Amino acid sequence: MGNDWYTTDLKQRPVQKQGRGRHVEQLVVVFMLLCVMGAIFVPLWQRGVNRSLEVEYQTLLKNRQALEEQQQVLKASISSLSMPEALVNGAWREDIAFQPIKAETVVMVARSRI
Repeated sequence: MGNDWYTTDLKQRPVQKQGRGRHVEQLVVVFMLLCVMGAIFVPLWQRGVNRSLEVEYQTLLKNRQALEEQQQVLKASISSLSMPEALVNGAWREDIAFQPIKAETVVMVARSRI
């Protein structure tokens, strides 16, 4: 009759852990929890940063497109204002008179290329 329910055996009794081993075990558990939280948080953080960069990039593209359109409008305005018809119309409004230049009054100046 080796082990009865009412007898106690020293080998079967639970042994209390040492204080230092218990602290190490708690630190390992806390470290594992932190690693799991980090594994969950880092991809979410990266996704948020990526999304904000995408939104900023799209905003910059829209601004660039608007500036290009504005540049095209300004170029068209400049080219239409530099046409002879526009010059004559503007001169008429400003009361400027165009006079023909006679060939005899033109002085030719020669330039040498270096």
